[in-house]
Amino acid sequence: MNFFKVIFFILVSLFIFGCSTTGIAESKNSKSRAKENGTVTGRITGVNSQYPVNDKIKEHKLIGPQDFKPARIKKKKFLNTNFTVSLYAKEFRQGNAVYFEITKTSMGQNGFSPEKIIFNGEEIPFSVHRDGCRGILGIHPGMKPGYKNFVFRYRINGKAMELKRVLYIGDVKYPVSKSRLNLGKFSNRDYYKDPKFRDLIVRSAKLKKAALETVSEDRLDNVFSHPRDMHKITGRFWNKRIYLSYSKKGKRMVARKTRVRYHRGLDFKGPVGSPVYSIARGKVVLAEKMFFEGNMVIVDHGNRIFSYYMHMSNIDVKTGDIVMAGDILGKVGSTGMSTGPHLHLSVLIRGVQVDPLSLICLPVRN
Repeated sequence: MNFFKVIFFILVSLFIFGCSTTGIAESKNSKSRAKENGTVTGRITGVNSQYPVNDKIKEHKLIGPQDFKPARIKKKKFLNTNFTVSLYAKEFRQGNAVYFEITKTSMGQNGFSPEKIIFNGEEIPFSVHRDGCRGILGIHPGMKPGYKNFVFRYRINGKAMELKRVLYIGDVKYPVSKSRLNLGKFSNRDYYKDPKFRDLIVRSAKLKKAALETVSEDRLDNVFSHPRDMHKITGRFWNKRIYLSYSKKGKRMVARKTRVRYHRGLDFKGPVGSPVYSIARGKVVLAEKMFFEGNMVIVDHGNRIFSYYMHMSNIDVKTGDIVMAGDILGKVGSTGMSTGPHLHLSVLIRGVQVDPLSLICLPVRN
């Protein structure tokens, strides 16, 4: 096998694995969904009421279709004389995003300084706010269930201190497809080995890698958005899929070893040309036509949290744009490696894929 064949095989495998397993200025996007709220059929903006009883966080706003029912958020709390640690999640289980806030008590108003937060051995970046600090972590879909350490290191009047607690992470039974998925021309292994696609495949991989390596400060605010104007999921998160694979010898199809991969996002139903919305405030770090992903947009939400949108019929933003939750990024399509019109949405938290709906429901506040 020559050099180019090796490179192509690696790039193709990475894509299928990724897709299948896969004071900010006011937005310049004139098609803000928040602004169009009164004109977009079936869309509402409001406070998410699905929080624990007596919870004080009421600032979170979620824009979405009327048929979307947000999950009831679960909460864990660790108490200390100087501060309170509150953790929120759709589920404290595999494949979920978790929002945490550390707020000072009356006893900890003076001399309190947060220094480091560690979950399951990984340091988690956080942002300091007036009452303490906040951040978001991702629970890997393949994390072994059980008790995981949550460690908070801080200083009180210069003295180093540590709070260590355990957080139980539950198991998730992800769906498993029993039939082989036919990807059309992309199931033919000879198709993407065509030399005329070589430059685009290599360029696409480099652009995507560079975009997802962006490091920036926290951009999230208290407003989130559903990515569509209707809620119909056609492809579940972390669904184990089997892909048809073949090559041609003359006019004869020769079966190749099937690929088993996990779907690293959600597929949302929609007709070609229907709007695709940014799920949160951020900066567009990629807006390009890609080989496998089709028309793709990646939004950087800061602290290495990204959302990416694939297979669109067209793109309405450009790299460098600042977008708000509800701004239109493009239109639903079926470009790239797609079997029909839909939006593929993924959320990546420092390399960990999570269910996108587990992020937009979190009660993040300014």
